[in-house]
Amino acid sequence: MDQRTIAYLAAVLNASFIGLSFLFVKESLDSAEPFTTLAFRFTLSLLVMLALVAVGVISVRLPRTGLRDLLILLLAQPVLFFSLQAFGLLSISSSEAGIISAFTPVCVGILGLAILGERVNAKQFVCFFVSIAGIVYLFLMEGTGEAGVSMTGLVLTVLSVFATSLYIVMGRRLSRTIDPVSLTFLMMLCGCVVFLAAAVGCEGLDLDGTLVLLGSTDFLVEILYLALFTSVATSFLAMYSLKELEAARVGIIQNLSVVVSVVAGVLVLQETFLSYHAVASLLIIAGVVLANYYADPEKDE
Repeated sequence: MDQRTIAYLAAVLNASFIGLSFLFVKESLDSAEPFTTLAFRFTLSLLVMLALVAVGVISVRLPRTGLRDLLILLLAQPVLFFSLQAFGLLSISSSEAGIISAFTPVCVGILGLAILGERVNAKQFVCFFVSIAGIVYLFLMEGTGEAGVSMTGLVLTVLSVFATSLYIVMGRRLSRTIDPVSLTFLMMLCGCVVFLAAAVGCEGLDLDGTLVLLGSTDFLVEILYLALFTSVATSFLAMYSLKELEAARVGIIQNLSVVVSVVAGVLVLQETFLSYHAVASLLIIAGVVLANYYADPEKDE
């Protein structure tokens, strides 16, 4: 297999892990507050990576250049993305969060144009507006529905999409100078420090509370998945795929996560999936798929 094919496979696996993450985050929030959940998640992730460094499986090289871009990436993800996602999922379903996440390629395409100078043509912009229509439609239907869905939750989730889009774009730039493993390690370190401080300072996490959570089998299973597969694995897979593929193309492949998140939410959490959810999903995904189609150089000529 050539490197580009492996990068595509990494992006698909990454999307699958992300799709299931909405389910596990939603479940973990039943046991702990958002920052506490994130503190456990990133502390475990960092410990795993430190163990791998100690036994020589991986090596970490600290960057000497591009520090401004690195700080922007670390602010976007893990800090903003995971915080906004966790607080958003307190009041909306994992299926809805997954649907909104499909909007990511639109943000990536625009930011890729502005920051990386990647090509976005007129047809792609039209397709972006199709996806935007899907998001607007979802907001309108939720606002007039009887389910009492929190608009705050929807807004926070949309903001998390902007944060992860900035992460994808900055990751594309940084992947040229920083290897995926080192970048992933720095993200886990940043998340551990920030979320542990927030859990202690904002949510009063103490030793007794820590021991109670460590005694919960369900919570440990959820945190293990989020730490090992969603935090460490997805960060590495994303950085690896971004090294070979365009930022907008990686963002589009992430739409597989929508299908995974909706199926998991309906089957495991028995969440309601209404007709307007389907319409919004189709609009969003159709827009980004067509945008990818028109991004093909052969189609542009």
